[in-house]
Amino acid sequence: MPKKTIFRGTVANDGTGDNLRFGAEKINDNFTELYGKGAAGNNFDFNDNTLTSTNTNGDIILDPNGTGSVVVSANHVNVSTAKTPASAIGVSGDVTGDIAWDSSYIYVCTANYDGSTSIWKRVAISTW
Repeated sequence: MPKKTIFRGTVANDGTGDNLRFGAEKINDNFTELYGKGAAGNNFDFNDNTLTSTNTNGDIILDPNGTGSVVVSANHVNVSTAKTPASAIGVSGDVTGDIAWDSSYIYVCTANYDGSTSIWKRVAISTW
């Protein structure tokens, strides 16, 4: 629904604007639409400090405009689930930039999966 603007008339109190009841209906319609969508549309849910996609298997993409960057100002990023790639060749869905880890290695995906080329590189995790 497009935003409904209340017509205020040409000059104050000239009787040409929306009446109080019709203006209130427009206000209610505008707020009903906003509250129905949530803070970021229909595909996200915000709860405290958690952003969740509400559509099943939905990606969350951070895509700055122009020359902008995605900046993490904290001193760490936590990936909470370990993943070991299926093989150096990978599997469908593996894409350039994927990062994975397990107890022995850190893995970086260097190309999109095509079924014939080694796309995962790994480096051993050493102890101090």
